[in-house]
Amino acid sequence: MNKQVYPVNQLRVFINTINDLSAELLLQEAMDEYNRKSYNDRIEEALLEKDEEKFIKYTTLLKELTDEDTEDDE
Repeated sequence: MNKQVYPVNQLRVFINTINDLSAELLLQEAMDEYNRKSYNDRIEEALLEKDEEKFIKYTTLLKELTDEDTEDDE
């Protein structure tokens, strides 16, 4: 019951896979940018409130996000 895959179908599967990966990449970049802005805003608030705990929490999260971006570039 092996169904033969024709080149046209292989190309269609390849294009669909590329489209899916592109969409995932765009979504991840948008989420990272949103989180980066959110963390920066919260860091600013923590500084204004002089809340060391929040400052450490959000700078750590921002650093992790930045480190992930750096690892992806390598």
